[in-house]
Amino acid sequence: MKSFTKFNARLCKYCEEPIEKSYDAIPDICNRPECVEKTKDACPKILECGHSCCGFKGEKKCLVCLAEPCEAKSAQALNGQTGNDYCMICGIERLVNAPCIQSSCGHVFHLKCITTRILKRWHRPRITFNFCLCPLCKRWLEFPEESVLQQKIIEAKKLYENLKHKSLERLKYEKRDKDERLTTEGDPYYQKPVEYAMAIYSYYECFKCKKPYFGGLKRCEDLMQEENKNDEFKPEELVCAECSNVGITLENCPKHGREFIEFKCRFCCSIATWFCWGTTHFCEPCHKRQCSGDYVSKYSKDKLPKCGGKSTCPLKVDHNGNGEEFALGCALCRNLVNSHDF
Repeated sequence: MKSFTKFNARLCKYCEEPIEKSYDAIPDICNRPECVEKTKDACPKILECGHSCCGFKGEKKCLVCLAEPCEAKSAQALNGQTGNDYCMICGIERLVNAPCIQSSCGHVFHLKCITTRILKRWHRPRITFNFCLCPLCKRWLEFPEESVLQQKIIEAKKLYENLKHKSLERLKYEKRDKDERLTTEGDPYYQKPVEYAMAIYSYYECFKCKKPYFGGLKRCEDLMQEENKNDEFKPEELVCAECSNVGITLENCPKHGREFIEFKCRFCCSIATWFCWGTTHFCEPCHKRQCSGDYVSKYSKDKLPKCGGKSTCPLKVDHNGNGEEFALGCALCRNLVNSHDF
């Protein structure tokens, strides 16, 4: 692609076409609608070197010059990038072809491209944080405090810390804090319980309250994705226990809230030990059947075991028919007082 600095004709730095009529706000921009649209996010200042700033509107400190004559002077601040490099997110236009923003790691991206990436967040049901990492160096992104993007990054960090705490508590609750991978020297998770918990557990964002909730083991999500690889997940189907209709009215546990609410298996009269896809509770035997290809989740209700009622039910409670979700109460409190014998 040709650089506008190598031509006698004055070229628009966004579309690189000859400027027949300049856009008034920024002299080296033409008045084509697509170029004028980009100026809405562009810093209108002229740098000391005489080139227009390639940064974003409202920035307190201008981005170093991306124009070709200033490359050598700006190289260190740009962490090896130049204005002629393509944006590492879109890969379609050079950095100088649109307003840019720089992360604290030094890397520069088109403002629109990095904004789209951050606002989209994760692309599967499971909450992940790749959208917060620099595509080039994988460091956590940070932007000037006046940028709207920085507030989004701060919100993501709060969510990350929240999930770290929830994952570690879940690891202890399931007595997996002594798993072999945590005690074997040389394993990537040796003596790293937080990292291990974050790697094996899935947390989803509730469609209704927008809070994160436990969604089972990551490998269960992977199995679901493999089974339904041509189907996109539906965010509206991801609902936490607090927002879902689970068959009975639940009171918040005074000590533990609803983080450790215990459910029955959707498919039989047993306590659920698995919560998969953020929607479905399984007991161990039903989960094994599901994972082995006997998809109990696809059975109609009339093909599932029928409960004979509280007097004969192993759970000793009245509950919805098998095929529906049902909550039993706080697992930690139930275990503590040993009030039920299952």
